[in-house]
Amino acid sequence: MKITYIDKPTYLPDWTIEKINQIAEMKVYDDLPNETEAIRRLSNTDIAIVEWTTINKNMVDKIDGLKYLIAITTSFDYIDVDALVAKGIHVSNCPTYSKQSVAEHVFALMLSVNRKLALADRTCREGKSHVYPPFLCTELRGKTLGIVGLGQIGSVVSSIARAFGMNVIGCSKNNNSVEGVTTVSMLEVFKSSDFISINLPHNEETINIVSKDLLGNMKANAILVNTSRGNVVDEEALYQLLKDKKIVGAGLDDLKNYKDNKILELDNVIFTPGSAWYSEEAREANMVELIKNIKSFKEGILVNLVN
Repeated sequence: MKITYIDKPTYLPDWTIEKINQIAEMKVYDDLPNETEAIRRLSNTDIAIVEWTTINKNMVDKIDGLKYLIAITTSFDYIDVDALVAKGIHVSNCPTYSKQSVAEHVFALMLSVNRKLALADRTCREGKSHVYPPFLCTELRGKTLGIVGLGQIGSVVSSIARAFGMNVIGCSKNNNSVEGVTTVSMLEVFKSSDFISINLPHNEETINIVSKDLLGNMKANAILVNTSRGNVVDEEALYQLLKDKKIVGAGLDDLKNYKDNKILELDNVIFTPGSAWYSEEAREANMVELIKNIKSFKEGILVNLVN
């Protein structure tokens, strides 16, 4: 059995390579292949591990020999799962490794926007101290946090929020019941929340699901945090809302477009470069999930299937 990591790993320590090589021979590529090369790599292995490479139906039609594909990430929106499954290729992801890290990042963004930490840092570097008026904020205790998406990450976000003494409401496509969370409609989340955390997968159903109409229902003192893909939010509508100061601000871990994007010019937004997941603990947990997926294939009892 052959295992191939077809594109450049963000993190693949020696201990992981050693454990995988005990299961089967693994080859690791240290570059990002074009489509033709990706097809070749996918066709010369039994198990493929993918991190960066988009796999579309046209590619799947040309793949020969692959039995199992693992997305090293939690999201798998860059993979045509339906086409792979139709060809008899199983697909798994790594669904839980980053839930704590991303949930904590939600509050890092929330507090940074609320406390205006970027401006505070610049103020201190300019040699100023005991400056108060620009930094008036609110305390989290007693405020309402609305969570859009009550899955792995949303559930952890809710537990952290309750530790802050916040009231928590939320909505979920699957009507998930989460301890301490009052389930309401998505519209009610946007109408009633002082802080909103978006924790949704990116797929055809969630593109622009945070619409102009929903955003327009936010309270004037509200802050929006999105640690999902930027595509789940109507970015143009959010830009206008923030530019007109109709909400306090936003914390964004991803954007639809980073080139010539007007939203990057705003001073009431804190940005991070898709790094919400990236903690020491999450990296190690990611490797554990990867090894578990590979072992499950060898044992014939597949786990973390996304189809």
